[in-house]
Amino acid sequence: MLPGRVPPLIDEYEVTQRSAREAAAEAAFKPPPPAREREHRRVKVAATLAVLVLAVLGLASYEFVANAGHAHGAAAHPRGQTQTVRAGTAAASPTAAAPATTAPATTAPATTAPANTAPATTPPPQVLTVASVAAFGPAGTTDGDNPQNVAQAVAGDPATPWYTDWYASPDFADLRPGTGLLLDMGRTVTVTSVRVSLGGEPGASLQLRAGHQPTLAWLPTVAGVSDAGGTVQLQPSAPVHVRYVLIWFTDLPPTPAGTYQASIYQVVIQGQP
Repeated sequence: MLPGRVPPLIDEYEVTQRSAREAAAEAAFKPPPPAREREHRRVKVAATLAVLVLAVLGLASYEFVANAGHAHGAAAHPRGQTQTVRAGTAAASPTAAAPATTAPATTAPATTAPANTAPATTPPPQVLTVASVAAFGPAGTTDGDNPQNVAQAVAGDPATPWYTDWYASPDFADLRPGTGLLLDMGRTVTVTSVRVSLGGEPGASLQLRAGHQPTLAWLPTVAGVSDAGGTVQLQPSAPVHVRYVLIWFTDLPPTPAGTYQASIYQVVIQGQP
């Protein structure tokens, strides 16, 4: 090695050390970056963080809405059930269901029809036509009094009535239980009343008998009157449905001659044909 000359390795070491010292010195005395550049960096970092936060919030909101919609759909349409839409109505939309509006009900005052309390009306009675008239005794039409004049009993002329035979006592002197007139209606009719016009003196007792057979046993009594004179109204307690009507005397009125005899000049039968 030559005197006064630095060995190569030492020289290289010194150079390296000097470079390191110079770099450190430069770094130590290097001026800091400008304030604007630092502010710009902070804004970029804050913006990046804000974007990340918004992204996280958006993802969370999406997950929440998706889960809520799924739950609502499952509740509205349970599995295994079929939704039925009636004809004439629209199916409800799950996303735009308008609230149903109901018009207030108007209650009209109840009106009650007046109850028809009137009883069922019965047609008024009418005068019935008599088919035939016959004198009638205890044995029927074969032993009646004055059979030749029976038409005068319904003629309506008080001057020419039909007469019974005359008897010595009001009770026929015990010769018979009674005598009368049989009126044949020709068919079954409803009889409501019989009006008999008597001539002569009062004092007669008579019965109204009616039935379906022209015999005394089949003609029960339905009305009666005693000590009668003038016009007599005989009315059954209820309408009777019969063909034959019998005016039957059980007691005779007195006559001016001192005998007992009855007379009839009109018979009117009322009811329904």
